[in-house]
Amino acid sequence: MRKHILISSGSLKIGGVERLLIEYLNNIDKKRFKITLILMSDFGEKAILKNELNNDINVKYLKSSDIIEKKASLYKKKKNLFYKIKYNFFLKQEKKLTLINLKKYLKSIEKLDVFIDFDRSLVKYRNEIKDIPKIIWIHASLCEMAKKNSINIDEMGVILNDYEKVVVICDEMRDEINSLYPFLKEKVTVIYNPFDFEKIKIKAKDREDLSVEEEEMLEKNYIVSVSRIDRTQKDFPTLLKAFKLLENKIDENLYIVGDGDGKEEIEKLTHELELDDRVKFLGMKKNPFIWIENSKLFVHSSKYEGFGLVLVEAMILGVIVVSSDCPVGPKEILENGNSGLLFVTGNEVDLAEKIIKILNDKELSRKLKKNMEIRINTFRIHKVLERFYDIIENIKI
Repeated sequence: MRKHILISSGSLKIGGVERLLIEYLNNIDKKRFKITLILMSDFGEKAILKNELNNDINVKYLKSSDIIEKKASLYKKKKNLFYKIKYNFFLKQEKKLTLINLKKYLKSIEKLDVFIDFDRSLVKYRNEIKDIPKIIWIHASLCEMAKKNSINIDEMGVILNDYEKVVVICDEMRDEINSLYPFLKEKVTVIYNPFDFEKIKIKAKDREDLSVEEEEMLEKNYIVSVSRIDRTQKDFPTLLKAFKLLENKIDENLYIVGDGDGKEEIEKLTHELELDDRVKFLGMKKNPFIWIENSKLFVHSSKYEGFGLVLVEAMILGVIVVSSDCPVGPKEILENGNSGLLFVTGNEVDLAEKIIKILNDKELSRKLKKNMEIRINTFRIHKVLERFYDIIENIKI
């Protein structure tokens, strides 16, 4: 008899965790497991990845698109005292409705065997899910999340202890959690992120949606960075300053694929550094792989990571990676510099040196690519899923 897994997540908007979830959902053996997906929010057309989800997944939403739109509308007006009061009242009602919908769905779903909170979206409601083993996925460094006040370290230890298993995505994260919470040592396990190599390679050849201008851009020599552009985690200022140092030393342009609340600031810095002609902002791309495959080099500048999906995706496409040596993930993925180069986080001089080294040293490039080919086998989806199945089959309350 198939085991029934309930998986929760925030949404299916574009993002690394969301893309990872899609890989799991579409590739889990449906002969062995039935999947029900509960999403916190229905973002309607903004949930771009929903179209990539197979039809054999049952999806339920705790908050409708109407609620999401109303909340966004009130948030924009909350500088006004009246709307601030209205917004705060709405938040309380939203929380009540979320709980009501969750209880309703849990009653309607046939027997469940395992619950997975894939992105901590249901931690506030975890005690509503009773009598089945619970698993929580952690996708980023807890210490770094604490630094930006998105979690309370002490409270997080209590939360994690309510789950039978705590899944982390690299050894560095496991060591961090074991250090923070020694009492969780038996619960913490590592499952690397899975990658569908063939799907990535096929998408990298798909030029169907490209404009004439984009086709021309692909033919030029360029370095690429693919990432959300935010104010806290990603470190585009260091990348831009490094590129400025290389202005008269390399011919390649810099393409930035991504969007976010920090984009305006980064575009302003680009202008201040007089790099407007060399740095191109491509925006969010549903298919970033074609831009990665045709690049001379992939650069990832970040203050911290959970794993760094795009690093592995670049390696799968045969593109050498230069990444910040930030916590956690890049050092492990790149085998401490043997399968890609690491630069000191926040150091534009070191980054510039690493970029020019890769572009000029053909022997080093050959060595790194050879090591990459071996390293990426660790992340093949069938290998990762076997580990996933083992945990699901053997977990107990």
